[in-house]
Amino acid sequence: MGVAFLLCVFIFIPTLGAAVEYQGRIDTRYQLQTGDNATDQDIYQYHYLGLYFSDKLSFEWYGGARKDLNGTINSVSATGEEKTDIAFRGLPDAVNKDQSLEYRIYTAYLKYNTDKYGGLIGRYNPYEYDFSQFDGIMLWGKPFNWLRVETFSGKPWHYNYIGNFKNYWGEGEYLIGAGADFLLPDQGLRFFLRYLFLRELTQTDSLIGETRDDFLSSDHVTKAKVTYNYAHWLRTGLTTSFLDTDPRYVRGWASGDIDKLLLNYNFEYYMQLMDISDLGDRLTQFSSILTASHPYLRTAVDLSKSFADVLNWTGTGNDISLELRYEHRQPTDKDDESQLNPQYNMLSIGSNVSLSNSWFLQVFYEFILTSGVKNDIHTVGGEIAKKWEKIKLQLGSSYYVNKFETNYTQTAIEDEFFAQEYYLKCKWSLLKSVDMSFKTSYEVAELASLTSTDKINDVTAVEMTEIIDNPRPYFTFDFRVGYKF
Repeated sequence: MGVAFLLCVFIFIPTLGAAVEYQGRIDTRYQLQTGDNATDQDIYQYHYLGLYFSDKLSFEWYGGARKDLNGTINSVSATGEEKTDIAFRGLPDAVNKDQSLEYRIYTAYLKYNTDKYGGLIGRYNPYEYDFSQFDGIMLWGKPFNWLRVETFSGKPWHYNYIGNFKNYWGEGEYLIGAGADFLLPDQGLRFFLRYLFLRELTQTDSLIGETRDDFLSSDHVTKAKVTYNYAHWLRTGLTTSFLDTDPRYVRGWASGDIDKLLLNYNFEYYMQLMDISDLGDRLTQFSSILTASHPYLRTAVDLSKSFADVLNWTGTGNDISLELRYEHRQPTDKDDESQLNPQYNMLSIGSNVSLSNSWFLQVFYEFILTSGVKNDIHTVGGEIAKKWEKIKLQLGSSYYVNKFETNYTQTAIEDEFFAQEYYLKCKWSLLKSVDMSFKTSYEVAELASLTSTDKINDVTAVEMTEIIDNPRPYFTFDFRVGYKF
């Protein structure tokens, strides 16, 4: 498919005339994953094409082909061990059960834009509205220097559009959105409003043997954000959002740069006010807003100090910095606290060194002290990298505290707490238009839970969650070749 696409590009472009500018890229990727008694192999190819007919009119396309090379069975053995690639399956596998070759268009739109107004038609991702792609039209205008307004409407995008054409196009699904930006740069003040209404076909889970309940859901999402830049040493902001009439979250921050001290700072306060259970059993495009979290609050402070002035280092690229971070997180309801939803305090200290001969070194130490349910963590990591004219090599270690994954069939959920990763990366620019890269990594998850949400009947009690406290190793190899034209 990628070769055919490339041939079409080179056949089509000359017919547009010499005045049309263009750029494009094709990336081919192979990924191997092993672990949890499973092996998964996937091949991807991504395509980007930009056509610029004038300084006002353009067309952009970004899509990708994917082929899963594994089998189709999704089952668990009598001992609880995965017999296939359940550990690696995601939404593409859930909707493409035979794992045949598929092509997804991420964005594809024709855009016209001037200083005062503009619009686009096609497939677009309005990420500021906490939404994925939609097929439709978007218009915007700037009637005053201090005001920008926009609106859009269309059909919400779904996996398996063609296979369920009747459901997705014949049941009255649609979305409408609008936004306004109030810009007062002289006062350093900006105010943003966003609103989205989604009418979407969804369903609730049902007991085995019962008919699934399909229905049209209607949801409203609103967001408001204000930012105030007093000076380069003080920038502040506040964001809040609602799902229907229920508050989703509140986020506030302050940051700045103190040039005389070569010091940067950032303070953030975040509170999630909505529980994932507030969405009920239904799976909609808004379900991903909250991931798997109960209500919680988080505060964090970051400091970064460069010592190039103290060391009197000269030369482009020579620098050494110290980074400090403190973070506090806690569920707002004590009953929600668990091994996988902890209350903790985190302290991190790290250093970055860069030299003019293109050597880079990063080291860090992090300590996480949990309260109640204990999962204290001490970890050391970092990266050493070297960049030559055409090759960049990176060797390092990183970790994450929590990762939540579901196979999107609403039957299996996996939650991992504290996984250490060791990786090797390499990127090689063979030619101006061709580059190659690979990443190989080994990961060990220290604590995990595997939850089954299958409903048996109303009276049978089953063990729903298994806590797995033995280390679970994973290995990943990712190879990519890219071509620009």
